[in-house]
This record gives sequence, C-alpha cells and structure tokens, in this order.
Amino acid sequence: MTHVQSLTDRALRALTKPKPAAVAIFDTEVKQLQVRANASGTAVSFSVLKRPPGSRTLARFPVGTYPLTGLAEARAKAREVLREIENGVDPRVRKAEEARQAAAEKASTFAAVAEAFIARHVSKQRSARPIEQRIRRELIPRWGERPIASISRTDVVAMLDEIVDRGHIEAAHSTLACTKRLFGWAAIRYGLEHTPVDRVFAGDVIGPKSARERLLDARELKLIWQATEETPIGQMFGSYARLLLLLGVRRCELGEATWDEFDLTDDNATWTVPSVRMKAKAAHVIPLPPFAAGILRTLLRSGFLPRPGDRIFRGIHYGRMKRQLDARIKALNSDGKALPRWVWHDCRRTFRTGLSTIGIAPHIAELAIAHHQQGIRKVYDLHRYDDEKRAAFTAWERHLLSIVTPPPANVVPLRREA
Repeated sequence: MTHVQSLTDRALRALTKPKPAAVAIFDTEVKQLQVRANASGTAVSFSVLKRPPGSRTLARFPVGTYPLTGLAEARAKAREVLREIENGVDPRVRKAEEARQAAAEKASTFAAVAEAFIARHVSKQRSARPIEQRIRRELIPRWGERPIASISRTDVVAMLDEIVDRGHIEAAHSTLACTKRLFGWAAIRYGLEHTPVDRVFAGDVIGPKSARERLLDARELKLIWQATEETPIGQMFGSYARLLLLLGVRRCELGEATWDEFDLTDDNATWTVPSVRMKAKAAHVIPLPPFAAGILRTLLRSGFLPRPGDRIFRGIHYGRMKRQLDARIKALNSDGKALPRWVWHDCRRTFRTGLSTIGIAPHIAELAIAHHQQGIRKVYDLHRYDDEKRAAFTAWERHLLSIVTPPPANVVPLRREA
C-alpha cells in the first residue's frame, strides 16, 4: 500500500509495529523521498525515487534505515541526492568511483605494497627471512599507512640517519639495499615514475661499508665451544653453533637445513645443500667429518622420526640464540666480560682462514665454502675434488678440536720415528 503524507517521527515509530501489509509512504516535504516498512515492522528504510541522468526509468537511491537514520537526516540526504541528479551526476556512479578509488588507495599503501613484495618476490629468494624481517622492523612501522607514492627521498635519508645514530651502520646499509629492491619492484607495478631511492647512494648518506675482518682466536673459539655444552642454551642450539664452526656454512644454509639433505648412513657422510639456498644458485656437497656427523646423528636419535622436509633446527631465532650464547660466554669468561662484538658469519670467515692456516690449498679451501673456481681453472678444471674436500674438512675438524678440547697436560703425544 502506497500513499502520500507529511512524515513525522510519530508516524515513523508506528511503522515499526506489526501491521496487515507492507507500507510505502511518500513525504510531502521532500516529494521524491519514500519510506517503506514491511508488515512486521522490522525493516523501515528511506529512499529517493528519481530518474538518473540519461535514463527514462525511475531508479531507487537508498538514503538510510530507521531508526538509525532519523527523519531530518533522511530529508537532508534526499536533498543531496536530488541536487546531484539535477547537476547531471548519477549518485550510484559517483559512489562506485569513490569505492574504486578507496580500494586503489588501500592497495597502494606502503604496507600493502610491502606485503605484496614479500609474498611475490622476497619469499622466492635465498635470503628471504632476513629481508622480510628488515622490512617489517624498519620500513612498515614508519610508512605503513602512507600511500607509497608519498614517500620521499627525505623520508629515506631520515630513516638511514636514525639507524646510523643508533650505531648500526651495517644495518643502515642492509636497510637501504632492501628499500631499493622494494621500490624497484614496485615502480613498474604501481606506476611510480620516480622512487625515493633514486640517486641515494650509500657512500654519500651512510658512509663506506667497511669490510668485516673479525676472526675468532683460539681463546674465543674455546669459550664459544664451552658455552654450547648441555646448558640453558639447549642441545639443539648448541649443536647449531658447533656445526657453524666445523663446516663454515652461512647461518641460513644451516638454519633452514632439512633432514632429507643428509646422508648419515656410513663413514662417508655428506650434506647436500640445495641450489635454492645457495648464494651461487648451485647445489653444494659438504663431506661431513666424523665429529660433525656425530652431532647430527645424536640430534637424530634424540628427536622423533623425521619426515622428508622436516627442519633440523625448528623454531630457530638467530638473534635470540646469539644473545643467549653471548650471555653464557660472559658467565664462563674468567674476567666476566663478553667477547668483542662478533656475528655468526665470523664463524665462516674463521673456518676459511683456518683452512689456509693448516695448509689447505687455496682452490680446495674455496671449494669447501662453495666458491667457484676462478679464471682459467673455471673453464678447464672440472674435477670435483671430493676426496680433497673431505680431507680439508677432516683436517679442520681435527685442528678445531685440538683447540677447544685439548688433551690433558699429563698426556704426551707420541712421535713417529724417522
């Protein structure tokens, strides 16, 4: 039933009560405003009936529901709709365009772009985890809700200055590298003609990146080894640190290792690091020396029966584990001091330098850390040097163990007669 009357609050309240049939009433004050109520009175809504621009038929434009929208507000909204139509604007088209723009703006916030970058690009990289962590720690908290196009070179420089002022120069270099990769990826996909990292050079803003030269000496190696005994650090994480020292691999190569990469069935145990986790994009076969293989066998026996793809070091957090290890080292140190600043990668540098120290040929030492042969050797020498690599790893293990677990003072090594 449809009729016309001057709408009042009292009349609207009456529409919310049960009645014989649905009701539709046109307002006399704003003639195109209609209120409709179902028979039960549970749904009372306002709308404007008007021909939109370019149309010959009436269209309905909702302007609210009662009592959430009151009569005065409904009339005001109705007048706005009528004014738009008289000006040649279809409110439905305008709202659709506004919704599209809002969705586009939401999709182009820095946080949304960063998440897309992580999912589509970073997740496929060998170093995915540290890149993702840096983006979430340094970039998203600063710029997350801002449109990506609004971020300026000044913003980038201010971020780098803040990181440098905290004393983290290496982190500033890494953060700038991540920022450049992110904006380079986003430029094509989001139509950025210029990015805020254009002409931002690390040497000018941060300063030159100093080459790491930290080597762990014999005393430090012994302290680290002692700190990885069965302690609050735990067997798993202690084993992780020892294997880094024994094998000279990168932290992620070991931290993301799965049981199916290892062959521990005999004395010629091996670990094949797949190409997707190697910096050089080529699989790396590591001949496991006896003590290292023993660590892995112990871990295997102490855990559950692994499935293919199960990680050895589940739930590893490099920073937290390093802090726990440093605290343990400080407690063990005779002077009660922590070691001078060192990072996990120093284990790899110590390993490579140690190979040279004990007389391993340079090309064998380079192959042991998965560096390809260079120059003419790369072209003509295709030998795998498996036996030589195994001898190198075994010799380093023997040398390292002689440092960290030297024989008792009353034991005199026997010399062979000439």
